[in-house]
Amino acid sequence: MLSINILIILGSACLAIYLYLTRNYKYWTSRGIDGPKPIIFMGTVYQQFFASLPELVVSNSRKYGKIHGQFMGTMPILVVAEPELIKDITTKDFHKFSDRHDFLTGDPMNDRSLFNVNGNDWKKLRSIISPTFSSGKMRSMHTIIIDCVKRLETIMTEKTADGLSELEVKRLMGNLTMDVIASCAFGTKIDTYNERKRSEFVVNAEKVIRPNWRVFIFFMLMKTFPKILEWTQFKSTNVVVDRFFRSAINSMISSRKSQPNRHNDYLQLMINAFNKKFDNNEEKDIVGENERIYGQRDESEDFLLNKQKIELTEDDILANSVLFFVAGFETTASLLSFLTYSLALNEDCQQKLFDEITDFGGKYDYETISKMPYLEACIAETLRLYNPLSVTFRMANEDYVLGDTGITVPKGMMVNVDIQSMHRDPEYYPNPDRWDPERFMPENRDQLVPYTYMPFGLGPRNCVGMRFALMEAKTAIICLVQKFKFSRSANTAVPLIPKKHDFVLNCGEINVGVQLRHK
Repeated sequence: MLSINILIILGSACLAIYLYLTRNYKYWTSRGIDGPKPIIFMGTVYQQFFASLPELVVSNSRKYGKIHGQFMGTMPILVVAEPELIKDITTKDFHKFSDRHDFLTGDPMNDRSLFNVNGNDWKKLRSIISPTFSSGKMRSMHTIIIDCVKRLETIMTEKTADGLSELEVKRLMGNLTMDVIASCAFGTKIDTYNERKRSEFVVNAEKVIRPNWRVFIFFMLMKTFPKILEWTQFKSTNVVVDRFFRSAINSMISSRKSQPNRHNDYLQLMINAFNKKFDNNEEKDIVGENERIYGQRDESEDFLLNKQKIELTEDDILANSVLFFVAGFETTASLLSFLTYSLALNEDCQQKLFDEITDFGGKYDYETISKMPYLEACIAETLRLYNPLSVTFRMANEDYVLGDTGITVPKGMMVNVDIQSMHRDPEYYPNPDRWDPERFMPENRDQLVPYTYMPFGLGPRNCVGMRFALMEAKTAIICLVQKFKFSRSANTAVPLIPKKHDFVLNCGEINVGVQLRHK
């Protein structure tokens, strides 16, 4: 009898757990919305074990429609790939979707970053960080970027001194972008090109970006068994990575105390905000005409708070410094790697870009780089085909009726804005798998459907560092294409295959042939 009772108790417990874990799994079907079938505990996340995220996003959109339902663990999520609805969510009704999510990890290095904070906390951080990318500060940083690119140019010249060489450009571009971030944003020098010992900044930034079991388990437990996370104090971040960045950034902040008023960069803006010192004489931002294809936000919007009301903490400085290091390193390095690869496979396009640069006298000063339409088109097309993020998130701040679909998004529900499917949809981009910069030339831009292109996101919560990333990428490509010719090599993978389990686009090594141009 005792054994039978134990079996009954165990069976009842298992049934109760099963019912609890599957309690929401009829949410979408009961509303007539299609989507992949969820499995216990994982929801539809299990799909990422069988395909890369970019492939999966496009496949689901084509199979289940531009509006379909998914599950993160037990939590229902709506996926949207309709331009007009995306316009409503990101721009028109932004005030109803101003937050990304409500995932609090308990780790301030994650929770206090601009990417993750919500409400007024996001507004205050955005108002502090935005001036970093004003025209005046960008112009002053441009010369620093040129110095960083020249260091990369020297390394590549050494590697190609004996003729055509095969180079792995992803690592080279990552070294460049980390050098730029350290120099421009934190006023420090990092030896990123030491091949015998890789920079600790690069190594630790990669650990944040690359997938790991901690992140996967954390997000599965967050909404399903939140008490377990609270009891165990389990964190999503690697303790070693956390310790490294805390130590490095605190050291930078300490050095500023002995060198007051010597810096005018991102870190100093954060320190000044912490000390309640604000620059009220910021230069009005000037946006180049060619840059408007990426989606612009009117900086005059009144969603930013009065800076005098801002209270910044040390955790805010730490979290957003780490975000700057990691996001700025990976995304721009990715853009430069895929652009170099695309030029290597498209010699006619590379020659056209070289000719445009030559027509401008080979100049790469701050004003000139925004006046090259074909350069802009090459970058825009690379971001369409190889965008770092497949989706972006928004969370409803109130119950919201989605256009004329009849679908109500309840308060607290996350909506996935499907970037990848829009960028690869033949309805908007004919022959979408082909790299074709002509799509984004000025004479063809009127054919682009609004709200189908969003490499930096859209609306007030777009990427705050967009123009800095574009300036960095343009400067690097102008310098490199002037001096080097890129070509397909024996180990150039065609096509590139995205890796599974990565949240950010990762195709592994990117090898291309590189040789010095003959003057």
